[in-house]
Amino acid sequence: MDIGVLMGIAFGLHVRNLELYVYAFEKFRFPTSLCNSESLETLKLSDAILVDVPSPICLKSLRTLHLHGVVYKDDESVSNLLSGCVSLENLVVHRFQQSDVNTFTIAVPSLQRLTLTSENDDEDSIYVINAPSLKYLEFQGVLDDNTFVIKNSPELVEASLRDIFDVFGHPNISVFENILRSLTSVKRLSLEILAPSKIKFPTGSIFFQLVYLELDTYEPMWWNVLMLMLDSSPNLQVLKLIRKSWRREDPEAYMKWNKPKYVPKCLLLHLETLVWKNYQGEIEDEKEVAKYILTNASRLKKATFSNAYIRPETSRQRLKELRSVVMASNSCKLVFKGHR
Repeated sequence: MDIGVLMGIAFGLHVRNLELYVYAFEKFRFPTSLCNSESLETLKLSDAILVDVPSPICLKSLRTLHLHGVVYKDDESVSNLLSGCVSLENLVVHRFQQSDVNTFTIAVPSLQRLTLTSENDDEDSIYVINAPSLKYLEFQGVLDDNTFVIKNSPELVEASLRDIFDVFGHPNISVFENILRSLTSVKRLSLEILAPSKIKFPTGSIFFQLVYLELDTYEPMWWNVLMLMLDSSPNLQVLKLIRKSWRREDPEAYMKWNKPKYVPKCLLLHLETLVWKNYQGEIEDEKEVAKYILTNASRLKKATFSNAYIRPETSRQRLKELRSVVMASNSCKLVFKGHR
């Protein structure tokens, strides 16, 4: 009751920024009477809050909305809340409890940035995104098959996909591939690959607009995805590779890399920057991939390799090995950063 009184005073004073974090066993029902504010620009709700919106609302000035771990009464509460935010540009949703909503619909014509995290999904929960003005999308978490639908996002320019698992905690390859099919128009793409040897997409699909690609992986068998993406991104200019695991790996665990028959167009004509973080230089195939890029990237301006877990003398040795490669670009600056 005290929270409600304080919020009533704030709204009476035309509050523009409201952050409400509730830590209690009993859910606090967010007052729908306050969901028709003309002044509110930023609203952040977290934890033990019940979003119960039985009818459409109007938050015409709201630009930023964060929903962190809140509970929704039903599907309609989600739709009524978001549809009333006619000026919403930035939406962050972090879900812990999925059983409260069957279809989480994000239909916001003005939305430009969407960050969606889904955790502990023990039941089917479908996400439907209809945001024609969306420019940035980030998703990570738990999804079952056919539960993520992007209906209309023609202006999407940047996307990030990370940690996509199924309900059993296994990497969900089919969902990852389905989402990726909706992102062929992006200019910047960041992917965290959890099971690279199983991914067959994007064969047959072309990322014509892609100029920046970041690949993160914990797994050793990632050459498959790298070469597929290079072959499917003819205008790529920046390539960033991040090997998350710093421990020494068993060479036998790595999938054998087969040199492609044709050099990807992006290497021949467009790639200018290569960043390879946690480069080990011990696995033969890893060295072969590095050499392949350096010997074919004719427009490369700078190649930076790094590993913070190796000694200075090893760093110098790695740099010497890389410099021994006959590079296609005469103007490329080659750098290796090790432990300081």
